[in-house]
Amino acid sequence: MENNLVHIAISPKVLASLIEREHLHVVDFRCLNAAAKKTVWTLLLSALQSAPRQQIQSGKTHHD
Repeated sequence: MENNLVHIAISPKVLASLIEREHLHVVDFRCLNAAAKKTVWTLLLSALQSAPRQQIQSGKTHHD
């Protein structure tokens, strides 16, 4: 394995679910191409739009 990395493919729906539930954070992975980066960016924007406004403003999440 190169640099102890695992190269996987995951559906956008599953990735979105992991991000929304805070089981996976964007600092934990990197995009390997422009298409993946665009998809992740879109998923993040969607997750932020669906998060309750109070949590965003206070910096708190549903786990706090």
